This record gives sequence, C-alpha cells and structure tokens, in this order.
Amino acid sequence: MHTTSVLSPTNLLRMVLPSVHARLRGLLARWPWIRAVQLVVDDLWWGIRLWIGRIDTDSGTTHERLTLDESMRYIEGVMSDYKRYGRLANFRGVVAEVGPGDNSGVALLMRGEGCDRVDLIDRYESRRDPAKHHRIYEALSEKYNLSRFRRGCRWNDQDLEGITQKVGHSAEAYFRECSRSAEPVYDLIVSRAVMQHLFDPLGAMEAMIACLKPGGQMIHKIDLRDLNMFTPQKHELTFLGFPHVVYRCMTHNSGRPNRVLFHRYRDVLEQLKAQRLIDYDVFITRLVGIGDLIPHLRPVEISAEMWDHAERVVENCRQHFAREFVAVESRDLAVSGVFLVATRL
Repeated sequence: MHTTSVLSPTNLLRMVLPSVHARLRGLLARWPWIRAVQLVVDDLWWGIRLWIGRIDTDSGTTHERLTLDESMRYIEGVMSDYKRYGRLANFRGVVAEVGPGDNSGVALLMRGEGCDRVDLIDRYESRRDPAKHHRIYEALSEKYNLSRFRRGCRWNDQDLEGITQKVGHSAEAYFRECSRSAEPVYDLIVSRAVMQHLFDPLGAMEAMIACLKPGGQMIHKIDLRDLNMFTPQKHELTFLGFPHVVYRCMTHNSGRPNRVLFHRYRDVLEQLKAQRLIDYDVFITRLVGIGDLIPHLRPVEISAEMWDHAERVVENCRQHFAREFVAVESRDLAVSGVFLVATRL
C-alpha cells in the first residue's frame, strides 16, 4: 500500500529555516553594512532597556560556560596577572574592581590576602546562577580559608564581608564623584576586559588616578578587538572602517567595544606623567595578525619581525579605515590588547 506524506507547517519551517539562516549568515559575512544595520537596531533596543531601568545582561557571564575547575583557574589567573604585571607581593588596603561581571571570586581572594575592603563597580548586572556561584565560593573558601567572609549559611554575592556591590554605577560617574572626595580613597583600582566597554574610558582613567592614594596603583587589561562584532567572518580590523557616527550608533547603549585604541590611552598616560601625577608601564597582550603574546611583553621586548608582520597587516587594510584612523601610526593600530599599570606619585 502506497502512502503520501504531507508536510505540516512546523516540519516545513524546520526544513526551511536552516537554509534561511545559512543565507543570512552568508550575507552578513559578505556585506559588513548589513551586519552594521543589525547592530544599530540592537543598540536601539539596548537604549530602550536602559531607559526603563533594565540593567541585567548576559555580558560578563564568564562563569556560566565554565566548569568548577575552570572557574577556579580563571579567578586564580586573574589574580596572578594583577600580581605579575603590577609587581604586587599581595593585596592590601581599599580596592575597587571595575566590571567584575557575574562573580566576586577575585574580590574574595583579595580580601583573603588582607584587603580592608573591595568595592565592585558595574553599570550592568550580569545574570548568574546563585547555586553555581555558591559552589565556586565554597571551593575557593576550602582552598584559601575564606569562610570568615561568608555572612550567612550559604555564599551570596550580596552578603560577603567587606565586599560592596555597586551595581548600576557607571565607572565614569562613580570615579568622577569619588575624585571629589576630600582625600583619595583607593590603594588599588583594577579591571579586566572592561575599559573597552566604557563610554568614556579616558575620562574614567583620569578620574581613577585622582581617586588613588599616593603610591596606589591602577591596573587595567584592555581588549582592543571588535569582540565578534564582525569577526571571525570578516577581517579583525573591519570595525575600524565605519565612520564615527555610524559606529557610535552600533555601540553606545549596548556597551560594545568603544574603539578607543592604544595610542589614545598612551597619550593620556603621557600627559599625566608629564604633570608628575603618575609613572606607568605598558605590556602588549596581543598583536594584529599574530594573536596573544604570552607572557605579555613591553613594546621594546617584541621582536622586529613580529612588529613588521603586524604593521604589514595594518597597512594592507588602511585604505578601508575611517577618517579618524587614517593618520594613526601602523604600530599603534597593530596593538590589539594591552595591560596598563600606572602608579600614583
């Protein structure tokens, strides 16, 4: 007996949607401006969310996709980096961690080493799984003897001894207000992969310096890539090709990369150094066309061959850059990640 199968609307959609998605992905990969329109629309939606007070986000949810062991290694790695490149024996005094994301593990270890207080400043509230983070804190506590910082019967981000959550505070506004204090507040201000998301990272950095006590340090690891706005489908420098006005419409509300690049951070640091407010050091963490540099290196420690290769990659793309990047030195544009360490004099 022969039967004829009839496709239901649901089954038809299941057959058609994959090919539609594949076609859309192909268009986005071929035509960056289509992707740009998509990002502008998404950024408008983020603006609406912020306007109605929605600050929850999936950004910064580092530990959501990590196992317990991976989370432990990540937290310990962040601490190790701050110590290594900041040349810190241990953490002391009052600390501000900018953009801690979905976990307070770094702050907890800082408290364990002797910090009097750690303030966590974040404009957004990263979504988190309380049960999973309880397990992370419990594991850290067992390894580093941190139980004295747990106020309740279970670990809770909102109830950690000496750790203050300042969610909903942008770094720019928070440190600007802090800089007006009668006395400097912080011994240390740190961030990891956060400065590239601020509206005004240079202004925030100047305000942070004003908030540091004499001898205090500011340590920032900054990722200067497009963070998957156009990569990996397009070249890693594609995001430098859009005019400032267009790029701002893609990023202003959503916190996507602000396109403030290495040379601008360096110029501000040089100005502050000339005013005898700071001394500073720079480590390059990543180069265009090469990738991560581990361990991170000072510019003078990078070989001429590596610099030449990275600069050639930049020059091959220069004709497509927006006006604001056309005159920037190739070596500066070749830097796609930095570790900045500044000490208040």
